[in-house]
Amino acid sequence: MSGDSDSDDCDMPGLVSNGTDGVPAPGGAGAALDEEEDLGEEMYVDSLAPSVDLFSAKKFKTAEDCLEHCKEVHGLDLAVLKRRLSMDTFSYIRFVNYVRSESPSPGFVMSLSSGAKWGDLKFMKPVIPDDPLLMFNFEEELDPQDEEEENGFEIDISRELNDEIANPRNFHNQLSTASTNSEDSCIASNVTFEEDLVKMSLDKFNDLKKQFDAMSLELREKDNELKAVFEDMTKMKGVAQTLFNSGGEAEKPFSKTKHKVVPVSEARTVEEDHSYFQSYAHYSIHHEMLSDSVRTSSYRDALVKNPERLRDALVLDIGCGTGILSMFAAEAGAKAVVGVDCSDIIYQAMDIVRENKMDDRVKLVKGRLEETELPYEEFDFIVSEWMGYFLLFEGMLDSVLAARDKYLAPGGMVLPNRCTIELCAISDHERYDSLVGFWSDVYGYKMSCMRGPILADASVEVIPKDLVVSNSANVLDLNINTCTVADTEFSSNFDLKITKDCELTGILGYFDTFFDLPVPAMFSTGPQVKPTHWKQTVFYLPEKLPVKKNETIPCKMVCKRMKTDARALKVSLTLDDKTYRYTVD
Repeated sequence: MSGDSDSDDCDMPGLVSNGTDGVPAPGGAGAALDEEEDLGEEMYVDSLAPSVDLFSAKKFKTAEDCLEHCKEVHGLDLAVLKRRLSMDTFSYIRFVNYVRSESPSPGFVMSLSSGAKWGDLKFMKPVIPDDPLLMFNFEEELDPQDEEEENGFEIDISRELNDEIANPRNFHNQLSTASTNSEDSCIASNVTFEEDLVKMSLDKFNDLKKQFDAMSLELREKDNELKAVFEDMTKMKGVAQTLFNSGGEAEKPFSKTKHKVVPVSEARTVEEDHSYFQSYAHYSIHHEMLSDSVRTSSYRDALVKNPERLRDALVLDIGCGTGILSMFAAEAGAKAVVGVDCSDIIYQAMDIVRENKMDDRVKLVKGRLEETELPYEEFDFIVSEWMGYFLLFEGMLDSVLAARDKYLAPGGMVLPNRCTIELCAISDHERYDSLVGFWSDVYGYKMSCMRGPILADASVEVIPKDLVVSNSANVLDLNINTCTVADTEFSSNFDLKITKDCELTGILGYFDTFFDLPVPAMFSTGPQVKPTHWKQTVFYLPEKLPVKKNETIPCKMVCKRMKTDARALKVSLTLDDKTYRYTVD
């Protein structure tokens, strides 16, 4: 179920390709997913300029490589700083410019307990023009919950006391600065320097002593907290050892736990999803879907042409919209049909059902499926048109699976019962040049920075079949009667065999839908058949890729949900060991 959307719920990432060589992970899909856990909502900024190291003149191809070097070589762990100092994107920008302009040592930076050093707004001005590090997606890329915890017993909890010791010039610099500030000039006037001695007034000394006493008290409190942490760790070690010795799950204490995929209904309240449901209240999106004859006639054929299966059945229609599927089911002989929709379109649907004199068999209920009471405890069929762009966008399948687990009677069936995702390569120079190449010369000006956001978003459009230049590879096969929400995140290795000499401009994704009934039905959203309102989803490459006929390109796709928007997707696509990242939102 999808229409043209102008939703801006999800942040636009800045880049598509990290441009680095990647090595496909060994193992099956599950292992690959585990290795991709740190994907986060990682979208990298594709910059024309190299990234300069924060502490040397060394240059790197990407901002990610540069920051990895800072971590491995200089010991600058941005994830730790982010967590410790509660840094956001603006703080990160000031931090980068502070380090570039003030040249502190990595050790000194890591010892700080606040971001005051780069708090001045003057650090918002880039030291290096078009600095790729300033375009690094700091908040999405460095998720503190996915990082290793700081080793509490190694944290210097007296950082604030040691800041000035680590950089003794700072105290004199602050006094010099204070002498130019009308509010702080009195501080400088009360302090003098004589070789290795510092002289100050008694009032100033007492004030500093009070600050020292307060910080010493805080230090003791933190020390007590640290001791409590040690005690908890000791208890945890004892419990872990007990589990290990008992041969339980702790036999693999260092195995990475696969994160739980949270259903949309748990990730977003009805209020937070208001704009999503409102988008389905307008007639235009229903006109578009009902006008899609491939979609609508396939559902009609699956239901109306199988009357022996539908006769006297109880049918649940999830996301019923105008009620068209509910009426198909009633026409096929269902004893009763219940349609559920959280959008206000449900009120028009009630009028439509009454107008067609089906209100004795079709009952419509407004509300989110997971939070709505239904008039029957079990249903023989659950029907829903839940599919979004690239099949999984919108996350409406979650509601179908929740209904299946709660309401489907033994021997019942979800329709459609199976969906697949296929990928193929395309060579579409006209579209690529107008969309991506356009920014190289805009009325004589270069606007290269605009390429990143455009490439980062997967494009939904109809692609002519003659632009397809490879076989189609299956990357996902969902059995809707047995799959779980976790199966909507996947990793797949696949090969594309090129059918002619050309330059690849992107990878195209589409889905096929199946109704495996006595009289089967199916439809495809691929480029080889009549277009649907879902069109196809195109992942454009940052640069054209020359290929030869019969060449086989090893590829890999990882698809996950975005943490910031449970209805949106993040996609990692690897071709010939180069990885590119996109969003579908």
